[in-house]
Amino acid sequence: MTRPAELDETLLQAVDDGLLVLGEGPRMAIYGYIESSYQVRRENIPDKLLTFHRALQDLLGSGAKMMERLIARDLYSRLGLDFIEHNGWTLIDFMHHAKKFKRRA
Repeated sequence: MTRPAELDETLLQAVDDGLLVLGEGPRMAIYGYIESSYQVRRENIPDKLLTFHRALQDLLGSGAKMMERLIARDLYSRLGLDFIEHNGWTLIDFMHHAKKFKRRA
């Protein structure tokens, strides 16, 4: 079973890889923007997932949904879970689902 700290670290790795699709410079710029504008450091994203979600929406607009799906796919892959598309779900929903599923495992 994945402990919460391990799940948080897995989420951070998935966020890193998801944002890296944009390139290393943009990824670092996004982290910098979120830290300065939302007071959320990279390591605090698991605890402030709603704020991270809102920051992505503000920064990426409609592209935030695609970015969150990319991060969720990576997260599920790292956890050994099957990713199933759910219309209307955000990264927050996918993370809650992953936590519940891993708790049962």
